[in-house]
Amino acid sequence: MQNASAVPVVPPPLVREDSLWFSDATLIIQAERSVFRVFPGILAAKSPVFHDMLAFPQPENGEAIDGCPVVHLTDSAIDTAYFLKAIFHYDFFEAWPSDVDFHIISGVLRLSQKYQVDPLKKRALRHISERCPSSLDQWGVKQWAVHPILLVNLAREVSADWILPTALASCCWLLAEELVHGVASATGHATLAPSDILLCMYALGQFQTTWTNRVLAFLWTPFSIPGCVSPAACFTARVGYRRDAEDWREDDMGVLDLWDEHDWSNLREDVCGACFAAMQVSHQLARREYWDALPLIFGLPDWDTLLARRAAALE
Repeated sequence: MQNASAVPVVPPPLVREDSLWFSDATLIIQAERSVFRVFPGILAAKSPVFHDMLAFPQPENGEAIDGCPVVHLTDSAIDTAYFLKAIFHYDFFEAWPSDVDFHIISGVLRLSQKYQVDPLKKRALRHISERCPSSLDQWGVKQWAVHPILLVNLAREVSADWILPTALASCCWLLAEELVHGVASATGHATLAPSDILLCMYALGQFQTTWTNRVLAFLWTPFSIPGCVSPAACFTARVGYRRDAEDWREDDMGVLDLWDEHDWSNLREDVCGACFAAMQVSHQLARREYWDALPLIFGLPDWDTLLARRAAALE
């Protein structure tokens, strides 16, 4: 009886990517089980890494498909496909503000950095950067339906530190199980690095106590607002709203999302004009204080430094 362990393992067949299979091209790229037939001269012209890689003479008895030498990449097949399409199909990866899927952007960004295709890298970085808030005024306007774990991991990989404050802050409000065990994505299971998990746990404690209290302090401090025409009624209303806001904190809402335009609209009906105006100013100052502190909470440089890095990366 033949030992089952001795049966050779037959690898799955190679899959040809038709949109990246040019019949007159002379180079085969293989990533995982996917193969692409492309023009080596174009790759070499776009990428210094491929230029150096392809400069080495191919051995006469080297691996070949359809008479073309094969170059094996360690990258994922899907990222390689996105990257090569961005090079060989001019309309595949259009510049901002075109609507491009996050997984395409991240695949192009990772490989354009690895293979030093700077124009593609800058284009991908702009797509990411423009969709992630980098100022308090942009918060709530440029919200991107991308899981924050994916954003954090990509930002870490390509050193896009200016994305990290808001992405890490969003991770803080994930359910504990999701924060620790990660999330499934189109390209596999993604988890935060242990150091980032610890950062988020540390920051969440500050958000739920210190910063939530500061951002909501306008509802009951000071006890008496100068110019108030009905101190007792206004203070009673303010305390009632603060009590409601305490319940909202239990819903794992972010610090900047605890009080919105709907809440202001309701408050306007219950307090005098002087109190309402003063509370708006106080609330905005607290939000600004939180925003300025956000990078420092995660051990990052201040916003001025981060935005200078952003400008340098995109120039």
